[in-house]
Amino acid sequence: MNLSYNLKKKREEKGFSQEHIAQELHISRQSISKWENGNCYPDLDNLIKLSNLYNVSLDELIKGDEDFQKKIVIKETEGKNNSKLWWIVFPILGSAYGLVQLIVNHL
Repeated sequence: MNLSYNLKKKREEKGFSQEHIAQELHISRQSISKWENGNCYPDLDNLIKLSNLYNVSLDELIKGDEDFQKKIVIKETEGKNNSKLWWIVFPILGSAYGLVQLIVNHL
């Protein structure tokens, strides 16, 4: 089973329409349709809301969808790499600014 199948199955088990879920999440009905057809994935905030609406765990919703699980890991890793970059850039820029000020003051 994959995420799109699970989302549709859980929604139908609860007797909810796509429109009802869209209103609960404050998004368009088309977004729900795209998720259930496998055209895109909900973000983590919406997954949490869906798990609450359907009264199931996040694990139960995403279990079996290895592609989605890999995307979650990739996004987490990408965010960490970007934050480390700033810790390198700021000291370099500070040092360059200090060097320029030193040269200008001696002229």
